[in-house]
Amino acid sequence: MTYELSYDRERDLILGKVEGEIDSELVKKMAAEFAELVFSTGCQRLLNDLRKAHISGDAFDIYGMPRTVERQGVPFTCRRAWLVSGLSENFKFFETVSVNACQQVRVFNDMELALEWLGVGRSSAGPPESGESR
Repeated sequence: MTYELSYDRERDLILGKVEGEIDSELVKKMAAEFAELVFSTGCQRLLNDLRKAHISGDAFDIYGMPRTVERQGVPFTCRRAWLVSGLSENFKFFETVSVNACQQVRVFNDMELALEWLGVGRSSAGPPESGESR
């Protein structure tokens, strides 16, 4: 598993990328780093590229992930778009439990729709990537 987070000043957007397995330990590390970026940049938008990642664990593990994010200090006002290659049951469940925990999370498999939901204008978004609609 590898991950990275960075701030794109031009688009005022935090970019994430994960390859491999997403588990509760990774969620804890990324959420803490994301919270630091939110407070240091003032940016509350995350585009997390998970097209080469998958969520491991059972429903109980996934159910606890939004609380882990909250405990790491990520504000409820942050919008987090997850870009995935396929809308698996685990990603759908994570989105549902996150929304039920009052977090602004949405899973997409289309880059353009994810950027639109985050409020990033087309002119600054770069070339759209192909994919199915959400």
